[in-house]
Amino acid sequence: MGTKKVNDRARQIIEKVREEFGYTFEEMSGLCGVAVGSVQRWYSTGRARGDKIKHLEDLLTNVRLPETKIAENLIEIYWYRKGPCYLTLAQLKKMAGRARLSPKIIENIQTELDYQGFLFVEEMDDDERTIYILLRRKWCRKKSKMLDEKFLKNYYSSKVESELVEEY
Repeated sequence: MGTKKVNDRARQIIEKVREEFGYTFEEMSGLCGVAVGSVQRWYSTGRARGDKIKHLEDLLTNVRLPETKIAENLIEIYWYRKGPCYLTLAQLKKMAGRARLSPKIIENIQTELDYQGFLFVEEMDDDERTIYILLRRKWCRKKSKMLDEKFLKNYYSSKVESELVEEY
């Protein structure tokens, strides 16, 4: 018995079909010959049997999510994960349904996330892979401490003293 091929881009396909054609889950289920619950499950898990979702794929010429939808998905993931998280560039490309992400696309995603109160920070991990960290601005403020004037004065004073000692 052969294994069934799984399509890991089901969510992007369904979103694109909804966006471009205005199809409901019911209409998509009829097109694919499956129950409405199957299409809803594909959407929630992001995975579907390749032979079943092929009918939706055939409607589309290019399964690329717009930057605003990518940002929405990242926010949903943040809330589902219940906190800060990160993903690799490869994972972000897969989520976006794109083979490559230009700096402009990344900037647009960051701008949309910023507007929604999130930070999307590009970093390198220990394996030298590009990763993107998703943080809530409010969370960053909670975890940070405000520098007061007394602290800054002490800091600068100690810095000046250490520089004077180094000169002699």
